[in-house]
Amino acid sequence: MNVEVRDAEKSRKELSVEIPVEKFDEVFEAEYKKTAADVELPGFRKGKAPREEVLKKHGHSIRVKALEQVINSSVFEAIQSEGIQPLSSPDVQDVQFEENEPISFKAYVDVFPAFDVEKYSGYDFTKEQVTVNEGDVDKVLDNLKQQQVSYEPVTDRPVEDGDKVVIDFVGKKDGVPFDNGAAENYSLDIGTKTFIEGFEEQLVGMNAGEEKVIEVTFPEQYHEESLAGQPVTFDVTVKEIKGKKLPELDDDFAKDVDERFETLQQLKDAIREELEENAKRQANDKLLNDMIEKIIEDNQFDVPETLIKDQAEKLAQQSLQQFMQYGMDPAQMGIDVSKIAESHYPTAEKQVKGALIINNITEKNSLQISEEELEKAVADYADKAGMSVEDYRAELEKANQIQALRNTLNTDKVTEYLEENNTIEEVFMTSEEYEAKMKAEAEARQAEAEAAQQKEEE
Repeated sequence: MNVEVRDAEKSRKELSVEIPVEKFDEVFEAEYKKTAADVELPGFRKGKAPREEVLKKHGHSIRVKALEQVINSSVFEAIQSEGIQPLSSPDVQDVQFEENEPISFKAYVDVFPAFDVEKYSGYDFTKEQVTVNEGDVDKVLDNLKQQQVSYEPVTDRPVEDGDKVVIDFVGKKDGVPFDNGAAENYSLDIGTKTFIEGFEEQLVGMNAGEEKVIEVTFPEQYHEESLAGQPVTFDVTVKEIKGKKLPELDDDFAKDVDERFETLQQLKDAIREELEENAKRQANDKLLNDMIEKIIEDNQFDVPETLIKDQAEKLAQQSLQQFMQYGMDPAQMGIDVSKIAESHYPTAEKQVKGALIINNITEKNSLQISEEELEKAVADYADKAGMSVEDYRAELEKANQIQALRNTLNTDKVTEYLEENNTIEEVFMTSEEYEAKMKAEAEARQAEAEAAQQKEEE
């Protein structure tokens, strides 16, 4: 067997293989004997039919099976002999198969890219750091209060925004009740926009026991076609009003949030610390993303389609999980998973290249995470979680998260190394300023994408 190997595009190896006809004849003969032993033809005992009769009936099938076996075994042998470590199943093309002639074909195999990151220092970058203030801490406290809200019956005032009301209602179109448009003792939170636009607003100001006819219009895209865009009425009776009761911000509240806290101040300090850690993580992630984008730009290399496809499919699965978390069934919505994966290809390619670059810089500069560094991180996280090191490590191992933690620490180490070898200007801003900046950038990207789409359609 003759094998020639050359580098192909997208980090692939192209193997040009030529197989002697004798090898095919040998496999063909073995396949023939296997088939002939089970053949039953009229006038002959099982396995005793003449060769020409067997070939007349089964010759094509025998040739196909023999050819498939020869090619598969030859590809495996060629990959082994050339020391190639494939990332995917070989893609066989251009098979040349003529009677009494050598068999030739090409096999393409994705391999781990061979590259070296040469340019990754001497750049200027901006690190956007969010500063945490009392307002940010108060927002978290308010969210925690909302999670512990309770409701108490109200008898001395009408419905207000934020109340929970218990209602009976009957929906009618042209005075006739429509299907699935009625309920009794229905609990509704005012202000959540759970019902059709305008419904909840018309409940505000009603008293317990009061009846009212509410007029609304279903949205144009409503799932029930007979009601889409149609004006309807609801006969509504308010049966009960419940007002929100928020807990007091005191030491007892802090203990209810987490038994580790004895005072409200301890809770505030913990919130601030977590916000500052999140802000630091956010700033480091954004900076690393910017640095990786520049390194990719100045260190061009191909990555195999297999790695990109696998990562795109992972991103697609994450998107599907988000749909399901919101109670939406992707299948019922007609969402094509392959289309979602395809839309993620650009991001997937960037993420794959980024991971390879981090690995390359790690190897070149001996930035691997030691066992001591890993154990210290486990101890730190265990302390923050209020757990023993042994229990925390057991939780990580049970969830198969040890390697994920190691990867995170490694990425942090590479980020620090790149910061030291590039010029970093720190820019500080409030969370409101940062959110406004991110929103403006997202809108600009959206506008750019829409303009490009419009130009393509023209």
